Amino acid sequence: MNEPVMTQNLSDPVAKSATRFGLYFHVPFCVSKCSYCAFSSIAEGGSLIAPYVEALHQELDRFADLGAGRTVQSVYFGGGTPSLLPPAAFIKLLSHCRQTFHLASDAEITLEANPETVTHDRILRYLEGGVNRISMGVQSLDPEELAELGRPHTAERAIIAYEVIRRAGCRNVNLDLLYGLPGQPEDRWHETLVRILALDPDHLSAYALIPEPGTEIGAAVTGGSLRLPDDDTIERQEIVLHEAVARAGLPRYEISNYSRPGSTCRHNSLYWRCDDWLGFGASAHSHVAGRRWWNRFDPSDYIHGVERHASIEGTETLLLGQRVSEAFSFGLRMLEGVSRRRLTLRFGTDPWILKAEEIAQLVGLGLLEHDSQTSRLTPEGLALADSVAAILL
Repeated sequence: MNEPVMTQNLSDPVAKSATRFGLYFHVPFCVSKCSYCAFSSIAEGGSLIAPYVEALHQELDRFADLGAGRTVQSVYFGGGTPSLLPPAAFIKLLSHCRQTFHLASDAEITLEANPETVTHDRILRYLEGGVNRISMGVQSLDPEELAELGRPHTAERAIIAYEVIRRAGCRNVNLDLLYGLPGQPEDRWHETLVRILALDPDHLSAYALIPEPGTEIGAAVTGGSLRLPDDDTIERQEIVLHEAVARAGLPRYEISNYSRPGSTCRHNSLYWRCDDWLGFGASAHSHVAGRRWWNRFDPSDYIHGVERHASIEGTETLLLGQRVSEAFSFGLRMLEGVSRRRLTLRFGTDPWILKAEEIAQLVGLGLLEHDSQTSRLTPEGLALADSVAAILL
């Protein structure tokens, strides 16, 4: 599929006035492949790094027009392990972003990092190049769990890496954790939380492990050689999580995310609010004014696709009803809920009327708190968010 299709004018005055805008870069290179990872990622791939970065530069130029008149509030480098990028290559790429798009003076610029790649000089150069938020994948501090997950770092290395990031001067740090792991008892999960929260991160993301198809863990669960905790155990682990973050002063603001005031992730909020963003790199998705498209999954295929102006793998145009439904359901992931006024301004139609039947059903089930201006999930609704989304969609 050729990119010129996507460079048509996607301007939408309502969307531009009511949505935020961000950039995402997928960096697929890793020290090793984790057993649970279903993302586009490859171990090392050293010989591919230079041509891959060059492809990102070409894609930036190709889609520059889609950012016309927009201010970029966030730039996110995800992966994979973006902290494997040579700092000079990263700085050049971020500089290209600034030349191509209008970045807000206070734009959030996030770099994902893994502990095994963190050094003081490396982090310092990223920060000097413009990064102001680092998200580090820790996942666990238990040796057995780290081995089961295929993580190449130890608990001690993760703690040292965090301290290095702080000493380098980063003032906004997120840590990622996984729970619901095979054989994970509550006391072990509690111990990991206590040790992580003692580090005093600004933001915490904690997700229940999902055995994705095509992963080692997914195959083991499907084949019966590995069993994940049952729903009751996961529910108890979530209670432990919520009590721990509350004591640490990290209020929950989204189903799986917790932060200090002023440290919520702006970029992920773009996704939860179904705002607009451009994605660059293998498997990256974009969304602008109700149009979605996504790139080839394999990094080599992506590089060759960019060379042939054929890096896009698929596209989708959403009808108005689909856009409202998605904005409603994803917006409910955030504890602040969904604003009637904001969605009406954005779509030119009243979501309270359009989704009246679904709203009544969810209120009747005790999953939704709803008044004339705001809808938000109840505690029961937060625990059953996927079911709520299925009803709304």
